[in-house]
Amino acid sequence: MTGNQALIARTALSVLIGGISISVCSLSSLRRMTRRSFDRMVNFAFIASRLAAYVGIFFILHIPPRGDIPAFYWDEAKAVIAHKLPYRDFPSSYAPLHPYLDALAIKLWFSPLAIILLAICAEALVLRLWLYIGRDFLTEQETRSSALLYLTSIISLQFVTIDGQDNVIIALLLILALLLLRRSQIVASGAAVGLGVAAVKFLPLLYFPAFFVVVPRRWRWLLGASLVLVAIFGAAVAAHLPILQPLLFERTMRSAGNLPYLFEGITGIAVPSGVWDTLVLVIAIAIILLVASKARGANAVFRSRLLIFGSAALTLALLLFSKKSWPPYLMLTFFPICLLVRSWSRVRTLLFAIFGVSAVVCLSYWATVLGQFEAVTFHLELLALKPHSLILLITQLVLDTGYCWLLYLALREICRDQSAFSLETALPESV
Repeated sequence: MTGNQALIARTALSVLIGGISISVCSLSSLRRMTRRSFDRMVNFAFIASRLAAYVGIFFILHIPPRGDIPAFYWDEAKAVIAHKLPYRDFPSSYAPLHPYLDALAIKLWFSPLAIILLAICAEALVLRLWLYIGRDFLTEQETRSSALLYLTSIISLQFVTIDGQDNVIIALLLILALLLLRRSQIVASGAAVGLGVAAVKFLPLLYFPAFFVVVPRRWRWLLGASLVLVAIFGAAVAAHLPILQPLLFERTMRSAGNLPYLFEGITGIAVPSGVWDTLVLVIAIAIILLVASKARGANAVFRSRLLIFGSAALTLALLLFSKKSWPPYLMLTFFPICLLVRSWSRVRTLLFAIFGVSAVVCLSYWATVLGQFEAVTFHLELLALKPHSLILLITQLVLDTGYCWLLYLALREICRDQSAFSLETALPESV
């Protein structure tokens, strides 16, 4: 399949799944099901739909994996099996344990499809765990609404089932951290988030401050995270591996689909990377300070909600303001992001479906049709009114507007009054 054919297929599939999402989320019968029946239905439908897509695409249509799987994951995993070390024997923009995780999968089945199957299994656990513990700090309506949007989202189907993106493993570790907090295992909770940094990529560091300002016994939580980081990165340093290689490799990278690229493309003004990095940092700090101020004196349920929606806000801020961000990062906190939409509203469901189409199409169009051209080229093409640049402009405007909308909803949730909630205690007050 050529790049253009893949783009057409992604677009068609996005529109089809968006229509299914609107139809499914509007079914009033799903609101009246018993809790057990609803959870069984969602879990079964998720596993069946993902496996059907997986088998249909890779075994019936014989379409080879695309994107990061053949470009990075597969080769790095094979290098590890050949007893090579990351950073020293081969370059990597991922965490030290990342190629070992993929190597474990392909040792069981020597195929790139094994890595995708690993991601699907991880995502199935993510949804199951949210249904298992979500109601401890979410209403029944919120839990069902988010579960249905997650189930019928092209974002999940495309980026995990088809592309095999590993961000869902971080999502699994984050929900495990919440579960461990619920069971008063504070140190283990910190270790779970720390493992995400060491096993996948540095992105979970974004959520460290949110956990720190919300979680009771915060120093114990930080101890758990630090133990994992010191053990794994310390071992890498002892082996003389340049552990900062991922940061050095990606610090100058830029991508389309975010506000910096859109701003530079429209205005033609080249802004130094440091300015955009500083902007991301300032906005992240502002969100953390907002969460911290609302957490002061809050009950356990509200602290849980602050952690959930604060993490969603941080993800969306990264996607919107970072000079190098990719829509697959949505999978880091996708269930909390779905919580913002309220699928019982047909208007919101429609808007979320349109957002999903733009998330799948925008960067694929930029990479496939436009060859990942830089913002300065984008600006010149816009001035010349080239059709392909206008298409990219429209898809970027839709995508970035969607990020802004969801970020606004996340901040509104953070700013809500805790007196509106009366659920049972979610996070333990003490250990």
